[in-house]
Amino acid sequence: MARTGPQKIPGASQAYFYGTGRYSGSDMEVNCGVAHTTEGRTVPTYGGGAQAPTVTGLPDFKAKKIRWYQHYDVDESARALMNKLGGVETNTANVFQIELVGTCDAKNAKTWGGKTAGVDYIYWPDAPEWALAEVAWLVRWLHDYHGVPLTCVKDWLAYGKDSRRPGVTPASYGASPARMSMSAWRTFTGWCGHQHVPENDHGDPGSMNFARVIALAKGDTKPIPTAPPKKEETEMTPAQEALLKQVAADLGSLRKDVAELKKGAALAPWTYKNAALVAEAKKTGAKVPDMHGRVQHIEQMLEALTKEN
Repeated sequence: MARTGPQKIPGASQAYFYGTGRYSGSDMEVNCGVAHTTEGRTVPTYGGGAQAPTVTGLPDFKAKKIRWYQHYDVDESARALMNKLGGVETNTANVFQIELVGTCDAKNAKTWGGKTAGVDYIYWPDAPEWALAEVAWLVRWLHDYHGVPLTCVKDWLAYGKDSRRPGVTPASYGASPARMSMSAWRTFTGWCGHQHVPENDHGDPGSMNFARVIALAKGDTKPIPTAPPKKEETEMTPAQEALLKQVAADLGSLRKDVAELKKGAALAPWTYKNAALVAEAKKTGAKVPDMHGRVQHIEQMLEALTKEN
């Protein structure tokens, strides 16, 4: 099978290229991709190529870029998947393999060996948008020059607890419901994770948002919706301060009026013009305040304050 299309990824380092050595692979025509995570913070040695993927992506936090290191030609089989005797082909099944430096382990979601996620390493299930966009660039390039479909599997289980596989932690490891059957794998095209490949146990890249990678590869540049920023507290204007003082004064006056009406008798809970209060006021000669008018006045001032704010 001939290798067609460009075989070297633009801008990728060839410093750790194993395709011409002891572990060179077989010719194929890629039509699917598998994403892995290295579970480390540097580019692995891969045993000199014995377990290498097609390419490794190393995050550059300062530049907000992924530095790509290519290990095999695009249409050459890599070696990052387990391939058991008597089953299906994995590494040689027209699959392009990406290893992303970082972790998918939920235990390392915030810190890892004294390092901080998002600063010193990437926890790929919470990867920043720039990192997903860098992966999307490679996914798009493989689509444009090698026809790998811009699609991915639906379920990416967490490498930790996951409600879709209760009672098993990490949920994505082993014989999970996300793992493909051999027949499904034979006809698969598009993108999946190591956790989806048959004959394999690994659960990487966990619950990475690969659907977002595909969306970015298709040209979706809209940012991921986030919670609205909290409104910053600002100093009140003199007019607002005056309104608040007036509201406080009117509330104090209203409380006094209520206390006056209740004085000397256990009255029913009052409403703006409670009939029982009116009757009691007639007996005692007490003044019946216009509660409704007062409340309306206070509401008008509060509305004015809200508009100014």
